[in-house]
Amino acid sequence: MKILIPIVLLFATVSGLGQTTGFATPSYSKGGKLIALTDIEGLSDCPTKNLTGRVKKVKVRDNIVTFRLGARGGPMVQLDLNRLADSEKRVILLDMIRARYYVRVAAYACDADAPLSPFSIYRENDPTR
Repeated sequence: MKILIPIVLLFATVSGLGQTTGFATPSYSKGGKLIALTDIEGLSDCPTKNLTGRVKKVKVRDNIVTFRLGARGGPMVQLDLNRLADSEKRVILLDMIRARYYVRVAAYACDADAPLSPFSIYRENDPTR
C-alpha cells in the first residue's frame, strides 16, 4: 500500500507533462507542398465548425494571419503563426493560405462575433474545376 500512492502520483504527473503544448503537425504531398496542418490549437470546450471554401482577403499582422473563407460575408478565420514551427511559417502563405486556394477548416467558434480559431486546415481540390 505504501508503494501504491507514489506510483499513482507518478502517473498523474507524467500524464500532465504529456499534455504540454507543442507545434502544429504538418503533412506534405509527394511534391513537397504543404497540404495539411493539424493540432494548431489545443483542446477547447467551445463548439466546433467545419467549413470549406476559397481563401479571400489574407492579412498578416504580428504573427497573426486573418483570412475570409468563402464568399462575401463568409466567416473570418484567425491563425496564430506562433503555434507553427519555423519551417511551416515560411511555406504556409505560399502553399495553403493564399487567395483563391480552396481549403477545409475545422475551427473553434467560442464567440459568435469573433474570428474562428482553427485547429486543423486542409488544402483541397476546387470542386468547381
